[in-house]
Amino acid sequence: MSTWDEEFRQLQAEFLRGGPDRLVDIDETLDRLDRGTAATLADLKRHFHKLAGAGATYQRPQISTLAREAERRCDELLKGHGQPSTDDVARWRDIRLRLASLFDEGIATTVLAEPTPAAATASTPVPEGPRGELDVLLVDENQETRRLLASVLQHEGIPVREAGTCHDARALIDARVPDGLMVDVRLPDGSGYSVVEYARQKPDGEQTAILMLSAVGDFLDLAEAIHAGADACYTKPAEIEAAHRKLLQMLEQSQSEVPRILVVEDDEFHAAFARTVLESAGYQVDVCSAPRHFSEHMATFQPELLLMDVNLPEVSGYDLARLVRQQEQHAALPIIFLTSEAEMESRIRAAKAGGDEHLTKPVHPALLASAVGARLERARFLKSLLHRDGLTRLLTHASFMEQVQQVIDRRARVSPGPASLVLLDVDHFKQINDTYGHQAGDRVLATLAGSLRQHLRRTDVIGRYGGEEFGVLLDQLSAEDAQRLITRLLGEFAALDHAAGEHQHFRVTFSAGIAPWREGLERHAWIEAADQALYAAKKAGRNQVVVAP
Repeated sequence: MSTWDEEFRQLQAEFLRGGPDRLVDIDETLDRLDRGTAATLADLKRHFHKLAGAGATYQRPQISTLAREAERRCDELLKGHGQPSTDDVARWRDIRLRLASLFDEGIATTVLAEPTPAAATASTPVPEGPRGELDVLLVDENQETRRLLASVLQHEGIPVREAGTCHDARALIDARVPDGLMVDVRLPDGSGYSVVEYARQKPDGEQTAILMLSAVGDFLDLAEAIHAGADACYTKPAEIEAAHRKLLQMLEQSQSEVPRILVVEDDEFHAAFARTVLESAGYQVDVCSAPRHFSEHMATFQPELLLMDVNLPEVSGYDLARLVRQQEQHAALPIIFLTSEAEMESRIRAAKAGGDEHLTKPVHPALLASAVGARLERARFLKSLLHRDGLTRLLTHASFMEQVQQVIDRRARVSPGPASLVLLDVDHFKQINDTYGHQAGDRVLATLAGSLRQHLRRTDVIGRYGGEEFGVLLDQLSAEDAQRLITRLLGEFAALDHAAGEHQHFRVTFSAGIAPWREGLERHAWIEAADQALYAAKKAGRNQVVVAP
């Protein structure tokens, strides 16, 4: 049996066992009807509405049909401002008794056992979402070192694969690109740098957390490791613990990037169904069961998509959606409405409230997961268009400055290590445009952007600062190491031949200024220091990297 089959049958059983408690709520509301308030009638409608939707969701059509009949009569009276008659109350009490019988029959007949092979075959799998279980590859010639490295990770419940050579490591990477990679600089059949480069070239390789290790006494060229694509490097065995902490931190961050879905649903069984479907598809799910707590959930969970029930106590889902759309930061947040009403009026109201999609309960698990996945993919694409420069695919100026400020704010909360801010400017760029044309100039910028993406860490912040100028924030890297790294990149970039027509080629250099982080430094002062260092590099003849004093 699939995990989804097991979980759904469990939810179905919990729904049936919870039926008597729901009927108690209906009894209490019916007893209050003689007071003749519209609020009491609205409460009764909501109780029947929940049963109608949940009955359909958990494949109990008779429960759904009876509850829907009672809900419709409540709705008619509410819309016509009428009072329930004696016949209405008698009919509702009869429906309540029939519902009790159906719940009793369901509890008695539900078999919480493995389904027949036919039933298992007929079940519909939930579409696959983000990759679930983590995987780390350890590459070191020394078996005892690998055992030491693996012990901590396995204690955290992280599966580990091992290799002792470059050849074996590449084979394991071909089988599956790991989420984390720890590799020794020196291997018997080659360099660990080549393993790092091989992993980074894979389709999912940019997402891998990669650390390099070097034996004590070996000269560890940090710039060389980062140039190959490593996120950090440590000496062994002295810094093994630090390496483990760094890797676990990076893996945790990669997990936190799983899309976050906020389900706004006051019915616990509908909420449990949605949570099970979406978590099975690999998403993070939070549930808001009371609209009064909605703003708190939005602030703390920061969802990337809202799955919103329409019929909520106190306010409707449409009202909450309009509230969301009034906030500029949530203008593009995808909103999917869930409702038991399939009429065109409901779809129109959903669209007017700012909804992106309208799904009718009971919603098929595969449809729910697919709709959420499609909306998330589109939203992330639009977000990329807003925050990325169209030519270079680097952060825009505004987004880069925002990221720099976030790093500064984070350093105010925790004990920081070194950091370096770099500003790069393509030398004589106007002359390139004038001589070879703007298309050639654009290709130069795109090539430099690609080189920065390829040879810097995924944790580094890279942006197009403006025109032919780029900004790079190298966290946990001293100014001296940053200068070595950027100088290495400058040498490689300067050696490239850029095409301008069929038989014409030219070469380009850049100048760079680096400003080290100092405690208490504000963003404008940090940027200004890097800019002054860049100015010094240009004044000294360009094609060089200068560190601010």
